[in-house]
Amino acid sequence: MDFNIQEIIIRALQNTISEEEMHFFSEWIHASDENKNLFFDLKDIYDYRTVKFYPDNIELEAGWNRLWEKLQKSQGQGTVASKKQSLLSNRWRIAVAAVFSGLLILGATFLFYQKEKKKVIWVEVRTMPRSHPRTIDLPDGSTIQLNASSFLKYPEKFNKQVREVYLDGEALFKVAKQEGKAFIVYSGKQRINVLGTQFNVMDYSSDAYSITTLISGKVRLETFDAKNNMKSCVEMTPCQQLSFDKDNGQVMLSNVNTDNVTSWTTGVYSFEDMPLEQIVQRLENIYDVTILIPDKISRKEKYTGKFSSKQDINEIIDVINFNGQFNCISHNDTITLQRK
Repeated sequence: MDFNIQEIIIRALQNTISEEEMHFFSEWIHASDENKNLFFDLKDIYDYRTVKFYPDNIELEAGWNRLWEKLQKSQGQGTVASKKQSLLSNRWRIAVAAVFSGLLILGATFLFYQKEKKKVIWVEVRTMPRSHPRTIDLPDGSTIQLNASSFLKYPEKFNKQVREVYLDGEALFKVAKQEGKAFIVYSGKQRINVLGTQFNVMDYSSDAYSITTLISGKVRLETFDAKNNMKSCVEMTPCQQLSFDKDNGQVMLSNVNTDNVTSWTTGVYSFEDMPLEQIVQRLENIYDVTILIPDKISRKEKYTGKFSSKQDINEIIDVINFNGQFNCISHNDTITLQRK
């Protein structure tokens, strides 16, 4: 199939990407640091429109200018790259300019009509693949442990009405209770409302699903479609886990062992009766690799086990292939598990 990376990136931002396109996108984003940085720059600007909190117009324009300078610089170099490694065609520059200039105008218009208020200074934290969990202390006394390949954004100072943060990746939240002042986590197509609780969120923008697990307290989790229309609203109780399929909007609630869910904070990843496609997506996020499983039946097969973040990726693949059911083919940062 002939893929168009420009269109695929737009669908990735909108969470409407197909399974085949996701494999292609995963290979492309891991092909170079340039691809990865450009995608996240695009995503930052796109998120200004899709989430409920907005930066001020100075920050929004600065984000756009940074991205435009990168595009112009790449154009000036005149390099020729493969289809997977370059999104800097004239057609793509025009598309980027049209789409994100529109978002810039939309955001600026929104801010122009808002009542005058204090400038919000945003703090952004991004962790690298294969990195150790990072602890972040928020201004309200809450703490967040951020996993590898994750992105967190929060204001330097919360306002008087609400505490809002944005997550792309995985994090364990311990929220300080403040009466009448909700704590809200935005992640992809989810909004999680809490007052004081502990919960784990795994929601990477490159994944087709998100998983939220409540450790203690109580949360209300809302899911949305690509047009930001609410699709479901679930109040969770401790030891419950909600899986949200971003493609079809379906949610599934189950009871789990929360120790297994949070063990990643100590460098141990546990999975119980988990489909292989979800396990390899987790490995991709942690190890910054692409893992392909051409056989659809194999993707759905469930596995139980543990691995350490100190283990080499090839060692973990050998454990998954304990029965020798796959031919494992490695090329650069791509691993293909071909069913025998």
